[in-house]
Amino acid sequence: MREKEDIWFMSDPNKLITRNILSVVIGVLTSIVLFLMGGLALLIFIASNAKGHGEDSDLSKITLAGIILLFFCCFAGGFITGKISTKSDWIHGIITGAVLIILFAIMSDFTIDSESIISSILIIPFTLAGTYFAIKQKSKNLQ
Repeated sequence: MREKEDIWFMSDPNKLITRNILSVVIGVLTSIVLFLMGGLALLIFIASNAKGHGEDSDLSKITLAGIILLFFCCFAGGFITGKISTKSDWIHGIITGAVLIILFAIMSDFTIDSESIISSILIIPFTLAGTYFAIKQKSKNLQ
């Protein structure tokens, strides 16, 4: 009878490295896709109520909805990264958050205003919150 290995599909170091890299890539892509879909929903439902060029409109809802959307997307990306990665889940969560900050800065054309600074600062904790829940779930499944 063949002895059962602990993690039979991860015995090769190249598979470990590939899986860890893919965990970050898939986590970032998940965050981007969710953010694009959520941004489209915000545009359709909230910004469609704008009057004029924005000076006459009350778009304060869009800022709060944008931060909630950012939390959800970064949380989901960190969760996916934490679930897929094999070791050093926290490091992969931080890398995912750093890549998301860079992409957010590119998306906002490197503007330095209070909203973009707050959003950039919140990306890492939101991503690490998702990674934390993935780690807890992985440890619960091992018991």
